[in-house]
Amino acid sequence: MTNQEDKQLFDNTDDLFQEDDPALQDDELFFSQDNAVVLTEPEMWEVMIIDDEEDVHQLTRFVLEDYVYQGKKLKFVSAYCAEEAKAMFEQSPNIAVILLDVVMETNDAGLKLVKYIRETWQNRFARIILRTGQPGYAPEKQVILKYDINDYKNKTELTDQKLFTVITASLRAYSDIMTIESYRQHLEDKVAERTHELQEKNEALVKLNQQLIQVNQEKNEFLGIAAHDLRNPLAAIQSLANLIKTSLDDFPKLKISEFASMIELSSQKMFSLIKNLLDVNAIESGNMNLSLDAYDMLPFLQIVVNNYLRPAVEKEIALQFEFTEQEYKARVDENAIFQVLDNLVSNAVKYSPQGKNVYVRIIKGEHTVRCEIQDEGPGLEKEELCQLFGKFVRLSPRPTGDEHSTGLGLFIVKKLVTAMNGKVWCESELGKGAMFIVEFPYVMGNE
Repeated sequence: MTNQEDKQLFDNTDDLFQEDDPALQDDELFFSQDNAVVLTEPEMWEVMIIDDEEDVHQLTRFVLEDYVYQGKKLKFVSAYCAEEAKAMFEQSPNIAVILLDVVMETNDAGLKLVKYIRETWQNRFARIILRTGQPGYAPEKQVILKYDINDYKNKTELTDQKLFTVITASLRAYSDIMTIESYRQHLEDKVAERTHELQEKNEALVKLNQQLIQVNQEKNEFLGIAAHDLRNPLAAIQSLANLIKTSLDDFPKLKISEFASMIELSSQKMFSLIKNLLDVNAIESGNMNLSLDAYDMLPFLQIVVNNYLRPAVEKEIALQFEFTEQEYKARVDENAIFQVLDNLVSNAVKYSPQGKNVYVRIIKGEHTVRCEIQDEGPGLEKEELCQLFGKFVRLSPRPTGDEHSTGLGLFIVKKLVTAMNGKVWCESELGKGAMFIVEFPYVMGNE
C-alpha cells in the first residue's frame, strides 16, 4: 500500500471519531445506568492488534487514536504473531476487541489462535474481527461457519469508515454481553445465596427434627421410668391398704404400725420420683426461677449432715463433718443449694458399703467456697465418669441398702449448680471410692 493510498484510506479521521458524534451519543453511559450491573467497569476499552506487519499496527492506532465510545478511549495491545498473542492474553484478560490477521507465522496461524482464544483461554466475550490480506487462504464462508469469529474483513476493503463501524459495533456488542454476563453472575450469586440459606434452614430443620426425636425418646423414657418406679410402691400401698381394710381385727397394733411405716416409705419413694421428674421438667423448660443471694453455706451443710446421721448409723457408716471457719459465704439460691447438698450427701450414704466412712468437708479458698463429699464406696471407671451427670444414668454401682434411685439426681445437681454460676465434678478411681466437689465464688464481707 502506497503512502498516497494510506492518506486516502485514513483521511478525515479527526472529524470521524469525535466524542460528540451522534452515533456515539446513542450508546453513552450504558454501563453507568442505575439498573445496570457491571462486572468491572473498564477505564479504557482494550483492543488487541495481532498482525505480523508493523504498518497495520501503526495505521490502526493512527486511525483510532481519538476514538471515544461511552466516554472511554481505546487502549491498544500489540502482538506480531500468534505465540506472542497467547502470552499477552495472561497479562490482558479484559480484551474487548481483537483485530486478528490470518496469515502470520503460518498460513492458518490466526485461525488456530481463534480456537485457542475460545476453547483454551475460554474467552467467549472478546469480539474477534478477522482481517486478512490473502482471502484465498481463509475463504469467508468457510471461516464464518467453522470458527467463532464476529466479523470478517478483507484488509483492502477496511476503510476508515468501515473500521469505525466495525469497532463501534464490536464495542456495543461487547458492552451488552458483559452487562448480560454481570446479570447472570449476579443471578448465580443470588441463587447460591438462596441455596445456602435453604441449606442452613434444612440443616436447622434436620437438627430440630433430631431434637424432637430425642425429646420423644426421653418422653417415652420418662413414662417408662415413671410407670416402672411408681408401680411397685403403688402396688405395695394398695396391698397394705387392702390388708388393713379387710383384716384390721386380725393384726395387733404393732403390726398395723409396721404396715403404716411401709406405706409411708412407699409414698416417699413415689414423692421423690415425682419431685425429680417435675424438677427436670422445670429445668429443661426454663421455668426454674432461682433467686441468688449471699448465704453462709455452713448451716445448710450442717442441716443436711444431721438429716443423714440416722440413715448412716443404720448402715454402720461413720458420717464425719469437717470445717475450720465460722462462715462460708457464697451467692446461691437457698432452696437449690439445699437440694444440691442433700443429693450429694444422700448418694454418699446410699452407695457406701456397711462399716465405711463418709467425709463431708467445707473449705474456704482465696476466691471460692468448696464442699467435698467423699465416700469409700466402689468408685467409678473413667468411662462412667463421663456419663455421671447425664439424665436417667444408672451406672454399675448400686445402692448398698436397697435404697431407691431414679437416675436423675446428679443431672439435677449439675443443672442447679451451673445455674448458680458454680462448678461440680467428681474425682474417682475404681475400687477407691469417689469424691464429689461443688464450688461457688466466695462472697467477701457484706457483698
